[in-house]
Amino acid sequence: MQITVENAGGCKRIIRAEIPAETVSQKLNEGYREINRQVTFPGFRKGKAPRHLLEQRFGGDIRNDVRQTLADDALKQAVEANALKILGQAELVGDVKIEGNAPATLTLEAEVYPEFDLPEYKGLTVERPVPKLQEHELYGRQRSEQLHVGKVEPVNGPAEKGHIVRINLRIQAGDEVIYRQNGGLLDVGYPWIAGMKPEGAEKELVGAKAGESRTLKATLPADFGRDDLRGKSCDLHLEILEVLSYEGPSLEEYAKQLGKESLAAWGEELKVELTRQKEQDIDRLVEEKLILKVLEGTKMDLPEKFSVRRAAELVQQEAYRMYRAGAPEEEIRQFLADNKDKGVDEVKNMLKRAFVIDAIARKERVIVTEDEVSREVARIAAALGRSADELQAELQQRGTLSGMREEMKTAKVLKLLRDKAKYA
Repeated sequence: MQITVENAGGCKRIIRAEIPAETVSQKLNEGYREINRQVTFPGFRKGKAPRHLLEQRFGGDIRNDVRQTLADDALKQAVEANALKILGQAELVGDVKIEGNAPATLTLEAEVYPEFDLPEYKGLTVERPVPKLQEHELYGRQRSEQLHVGKVEPVNGPAEKGHIVRINLRIQAGDEVIYRQNGGLLDVGYPWIAGMKPEGAEKELVGAKAGESRTLKATLPADFGRDDLRGKSCDLHLEILEVLSYEGPSLEEYAKQLGKESLAAWGEELKVELTRQKEQDIDRLVEEKLILKVLEGTKMDLPEKFSVRRAAELVQQEAYRMYRAGAPEEEIRQFLADNKDKGVDEVKNMLKRAFVIDAIARKERVIVTEDEVSREVARIAAALGRSADELQAELQQRGTLSGMREEMKTAKVLKLLRDKAKYA
């Protein structure tokens, strides 16, 4: 078998295999002998059927099997001889005739792992914001815990100061919707909404009724996640779902129930915890900035066909993230349905990120062990109040364990970038 590999540009490779007539005949003979051992024809002992009867009944299937066997052999030899790193499945193209005593020419199209040079990824300079705990963040945490120990009931009539409203929130900057939240709770008369102080927020919800809507204007904070939107004006669209009242211990009383000396003392403890959480959020923000810098400095061709096939796998990885965050089953199923035909351009961006992260992982010998996977499954199971074995079996059945491993590897690589970075 003579193999040639042609670089068709980008990640595409054309593999051609010239198969001698004797090899084709040998494979066909093997196929007919095997089928002869398995079937019985009336009037003939098993394994003694004439060749022409076998060809009449099974000729097409055997030729197809031989064609695929030869294609598999050709691909294997091409990979070994040319050190090809195949992505996905190679495709047999053209009309390939398989006949005894005649040579055959096979043509396969394959896509290979893109070849690219990694830019410098250690010692990158990035700005690291200083965590600042805002008044509303501490109050929001305390209020959330307080509501869980009290009783929240619907109110007939308009909202008054001290009431709570359940809302759907949409934040819009220009024509772009940058944030959504459904079913959130807001204190009527409290000036903060979604980390901002909209104009007139203290009074706007007083008198609101279920079914009504409100629109407030605000300015996005200086530490907003997207640099291009910081300090920009935005509109907060609130859909009032219901008006509620709270009955239960006050914040001061609840602090005492928790065994704290005072509300202020409880607040000081929470500040430590919330500041640590903000540090973790800043870590994620810094990591994202660093990987974007690496991606901007990386030039590569991306595989076209593989991009489409890989889309489904990347969507599964995102589904795992949602599962890890505790998203409801129905929400995950809806996400998978909505994203089954995700755009190729977006997938290519995700693929580029995955290829770069994988290249860094290989260069730095970053791996995820089975013990680490098991510990992660156990952690998630404990948070969900489920059996670790049951959850692992479910993730395995869904095919999301591979997504978990990729996400864990990604987290290790991003942490490496952060640990090696320089901060302005």
